[in-house]
Amino acid sequence: MSGEPLRYSPRVRELFAALPGGGALAPGEGVTVNGEAAALERGAWVRFEARVSGGRLADCAFRAWGCPHTLAAAAWLAQAMRAAPVADLRPAEVRELAHEIEAPAAKLGRLLVVVDAQSALLAAARAVQ
Repeated sequence: MSGEPLRYSPRVRELFAALPGGGALAPGEGVTVNGEAAALERGAWVRFEARVSGGRLADCAFRAWGCPHTLAAAAWLAQAMRAAPVADLRPAEVRELAHEIEAPAAKLGRLLVVVDAQSALLAAARAVQ
């Protein structure tokens, strides 16, 4: 392997260290929905879980397998979606997500898996309203 080693942005380091929203969805009121996507050949699997209550994502959590960029992106989206009205949520744009966590272009394929899982979650959330 040649070239410079991959460096992680401060934002990726912060999100990867804390993984806000990582793990199982906490018990609570509402309907539980999920969205999942994988591209194992790219090294990424993401599953979002959320509880829909009163037209909002009352809570959101994720489980993921992949590089620090993949997990950081999933953590950022889980936080961003929490408590938001379902009707207002749209799937993230991959390039905007990459910009938010300062991910290099080489990671766009893995971030697309994160966005695909988010899209599946949002479709499931809209279906229960």
